[in-house]
Amino acid sequence: MIKREEMQQIVSEYKGKPTIVIFGSHSALETGLSSKKMGLSNIVIVKKGRERQYIEEQSHLFDKAIVVDDWKQMLDESIQKKLLEMNGLIIPNRSMVVYLTAKRIEEELRIPMYGSRTMLKSEDRTTNEKEYLDQYALMEKASIRSPREINKDNLDIIGPNKEVPVALVKVQQAGNPLERAFFYITSEEDYHNQVVTMKEKGLIDDETLEEARIEEFIIGPYFNCNGWASGLGKSLAKKHQLSDGINWLDLNRDPFENPVVAWDFVGFGQRMQTNSNGFLNLPAKIQLQIGDKIKIKNEEIGHTMATMRESKMNEVVGSIPKFLAIADKYYPPGMIGLFGLQGAIPIDPKTNKPEFVVFDVSMRVPGDPAVAASPQMNSLTLKYQKYLPKGVHQITSPIDIPMLEILQAFKIGQQSQIVT
Repeated sequence: MIKREEMQQIVSEYKGKPTIVIFGSHSALETGLSSKKMGLSNIVIVKKGRERQYIEEQSHLFDKAIVVDDWKQMLDESIQKKLLEMNGLIIPNRSMVVYLTAKRIEEELRIPMYGSRTMLKSEDRTTNEKEYLDQYALMEKASIRSPREINKDNLDIIGPNKEVPVALVKVQQAGNPLERAFFYITSEEDYHNQVVTMKEKGLIDDETLEEARIEEFIIGPYFNCNGWASGLGKSLAKKHQLSDGINWLDLNRDPFENPVVAWDFVGFGQRMQTNSNGFLNLPAKIQLQIGDKIKIKNEEIGHTMATMRESKMNEVVGSIPKFLAIADKYYPPGMIGLFGLQGAIPIDPKTNKPEFVVFDVSMRVPGDPAVAASPQMNSLTLKYQKYLPKGVHQITSPIDIPMLEILQAFKIGQQSQIVT
């Protein structure tokens, strides 16, 4: 495993600003735009056959491109050597983790990373490894509610008048490592019938079904709670100080030099998925008529921005410091960079109040650019105004904040604090 100290030593020897290394998928366009806007050079790694938008119509977002026949060529010694010569600094995204694998990123990718290298594997939803905590174990230790998992031998608890009215089966799509083929079940018999149907449609196979997770379906609106964790601010954040016994808090502090907290909430987003979103918008009568005749897929196709009533936000956004505290404890130095807590907000039948239930965690750039329109995102311009480069007047994307921290870290010679 590559040690953090190795990456810290490498980045401490960089002369001048770093070059942002971008994996050409998922969040590459927003990362390219932000790095260029903030005055940082970048290089995008793209796969042959998918390079058009990066080297043609969106070429103004990138300085250089490396076109590979297979994503894993990014691990080749010759390519890594070139990236190091250019002061390479990687911003990880989901596609990079899927196609290179978290294991190879930990053991073979010898480029400093702005992000949490060791936490990438925690996002794995099918792991049987016991040496580390996956996202569900992290949520449990952080006392953040997540959906109840249901054992395949205990499907008789599912049904309209039983413990779990509806369950969700999360199974990887056959032949597609990036997407899953969710399906909903209301009984044990329903589970077995749908398995047969989905196998016939080629959506799943025995191998992917073996690793499937079955959990209670959370009935409530979906919200992705997106945040950013500072590498520079981890050791600097201090508790609020009270003055003369009056509950008066000095909040006007420098976000990097003397932060109140070492993280920011950047806004809520919602996923759009094909073709399940359109199907679920149909009347129930039509769903019953065509449900067994089409392939229902949950492949993510886009995002929208969402807002939440202020009176309901405290508990949801309050999940962020809980998550970060557990990350610090079990995966030191903890979370660095953008992340997302993806969940839903049902009404808790015990309290009759909304509760936040997290069913997925993004341990890297969530790829949710729509939150740039959120009021929280817009307000961060005021917070980081003094750090904006000349000619830049507004923060317009979540990825802008990591870029500002990278610039500041290199400016004050503390770049080793933001890499793993």
